[in-house]
Amino acid sequence: MTYTVNMNKKQTFADQIRAAAKQYGTPYAVARDSGVNSAVVGRFLKGERDVTLATAEKLCDALGLELRPARCARKG
Repeated sequence: MTYTVNMNKKQTFADQIRAAAKQYGTPYAVARDSGVNSAVVGRFLKGERDVTLATAEKLCDALGLELRPARCARKG
């Protein structure tokens, strides 16, 4: 299943999380409030790694974002 954050459809999921995290404060604050290891958050925000769905859910919860399935275009 594909997931998206419903903020700006022209941004990638990672870009949307990064933008929200930048407004939230420091990467340490995001890590503390999400329960995600600060090294993982830091590397993700720098674009050095991806995150799992479970980690994305934690980040979205902490940042006040909604994570929900993306609508896929039907073929045919």
